[in-house]
Amino acid sequence: MTNKPPVRLNTRVSAETNEWLDRKSEELAISKSSLIAMAVENWRKETEPVKVLPELLEKMKEMGIRI
Repeated sequence: MTNKPPVRLNTRVSAETNEWLDRKSEELAISKSSLIAMAVENWRKETEPVKVLPELLEKMKEMGIRI
């Protein structure tokens, strides 16, 4: 992660999603913006390693590491 300041994004969600966000943000005592930011960051962390896995496996193979 970098030390760059956060940026503002605007997006639209369905009414049902907005209602769910209202409930969850109240339940967790965090803003909807924070809840969305956490969800996107978690999704990013879950999907990024998958992209580099083939390259990582190839490098391990080159190093003689067998899986």
